[in-house]
This record gives sequence, structure tokens and C-alpha cells, in this order.
Amino acid sequence: MKNFFSLVLFLLSFSGFSQDQLFKKDNTKIEVKILEINPSEIKYKLFTYQDGPTITISKKDVALIIYQNGVHEVLSAPVETPVVVTEAPMVIYNSTPTSRINRDSLEKAEFKELVSKKNLIMLNILDPLNGSFNLTYLREFADNYLHIYIPASVGFAAPYFTQAVTTMFSGSNYNYNYNTNYIMISDYRYTTKNYDIGLGIHFQSSGKSAVTHFVGPYVGTSQFTGTYTLNETMYDPTYGYNTYQTRNGSFTLNRIHVMLDNGILFRVTKHFNIMMLASFGYNVDTFTAPDNITKAYNFNKNRFPINAFKSGLSFGYRF
Repeated sequence: MKNFFSLVLFLLSFSGFSQDQLFKKDNTKIEVKILEINPSEIKYKLFTYQDGPTITISKKDVALIIYQNGVHEVLSAPVETPVVVTEAPMVIYNSTPTSRINRDSLEKAEFKELVSKKNLIMLNILDPLNGSFNLTYLREFADNYLHIYIPASVGFAAPYFTQAVTTMFSGSNYNYNYNTNYIMISDYRYTTKNYDIGLGIHFQSSGKSAVTHFVGPYVGTSQFTGTYTLNETMYDPTYGYNTYQTRNGSFTLNRIHVMLDNGILFRVTKHFNIMMLASFGYNVDTFTAPDNITKAYNFNKNRFPINAFKSGLSFGYRF
């Protein structure tokens, strides 16, 4: 009788490990008899109904198989090691760090592509309103934190905006005394901007952004031509009365600008950029004319230290 009970206990113990255990990814456990495992599917029968139909399940729906001999097999292993619970195994996936890394890498790649072109040629669309045509070259360097700015303009009509600013700060009539003579320059007008060229070195607040503010010094030179009328009152001591003389003249104005540039650069695409610019500073003017117009101009010139202004809206091509 003792031998009989020992045999029964041995058979029960053997039956406890004679089935395979299949854990699905929804944490369901099934006691089965595995028949076949191929690259995409698993075929099995229910352990409690081995005479029943063969069941097929996709491998991607299975997390773990524990065979009757105790061997464990993890299927479709995730990036991180799955955590298996005895009764209800659960595979934990953490894709957030990977997604963040991929997103950051993509943004860096997109920005690297955006600033891969360092040279920029632009047209200032506001310059034609002032009677000139402008072409500007810009070159970025120092990891996009600095750029060189070289604008050049050639006039084709009267610079009305320049005339308006000059009149605002200095007027259009100038007068001064020369010995006993009284001289007045009137009808002062610019007729043409011959050229305007300069050099600016700008610091960009962000070399790692599609939109950056920049600021920096600018030095330039320009030349204008124009006309004026001179009225001179001369006292004749011999006869004791004044004589008057009026004549028309033309001048060439050579101007030096010392300014502070301030603006925003939009890197819209790797080839297309937009730049907005506003500058202020001081002009130093020298005239070439038959009369001493330089003295008249400077004698009456507004003494406010800021008398030069410039603005621009430019569209450009990067290469």
C-alpha cells in the first residue's frame, strides 16, 4: 500500500510539469501543448482538450512561453528587459526617452540643414522707394553668432526719403555771414544718389535658431548730387548801399555714415531668408561746389548728435 501511494504522488508531480504555459501580451495565461513555432505564428492545442482543434496565434501577440521542462522563452523582446510576474507576466516598454532622443536628433538635423548655407544675397525692397537699387551680401561665421553685412546701392531717381530726413533735421535753407556779406543758400535739393556702400559686423543673439536678433556697428560712405540757389547781399561802403547777387549752382555731397544697426533675420528655409533692419547714427558731410556750401550747411546744421537713419526689408537667397 505504501508503494501505491508513492506511485500516485510521482504521477501527480509529473503531471504538474507536463503542460506548456503561454503568456499573451494582454497578461492572459493559457496552459497548452505547443505543436509548432514558425517565424510568424505559434500552433498549439489546449492542454485540457488535446483532442480538440489546433489553434494558431501570431507571435507578436505572445510575450512568454514556459515549456514543460521549465525553459523560458521571451518572444519579440522589447528594448528593455520584460518584467515577468509569476501569475500574470507583464512586459514593460518605455519609449519616451527614445522618442525624445529621436525628436531632438531630428530637430538638430533640421536646424543643421537650415544653416548649412553661410552666404546670403538680398534685395532691399524699400530702396526703390528712395530712388535707388540695393544689393546686399551677408556672410555668417563663428558658429552663426556673427555675420558680415555689405550693402551696396546705386541711384536711378531723386532720393525723396533722404531729402525729407535732411529737411527735417537741417532744413532746406542755410544762411551765414561772410565778412560784411550775408549769404543764404536756398532751394537745397538732392537730385541723385550716385552710390552708397558700407560694411557692418553684427552679433547674432542666437546662432541655433531659425529667427535671430542681431546688432552691431556699421560704417559706410555715399555720394549725392544736387542743386541749390545762392543769394548774396553785399554792402558797398563807397556808395553806402547793398548790392544783391543770385545764382544757381550744383553740388556733389560726399557722406560718411557711422551707425548702429539693429534687426531680425528670419531663416525661412535653407535657401530663402528675410531680414528687417533699422539703423541710426551720425553723418559727416563734405560738399564740392562753386560756393562755400559746406560752411553754410554746417553752420546751420542741427547739432543733435543723431542725424542719420536707415531702414530696410530684404528678401534673400542662401547659397
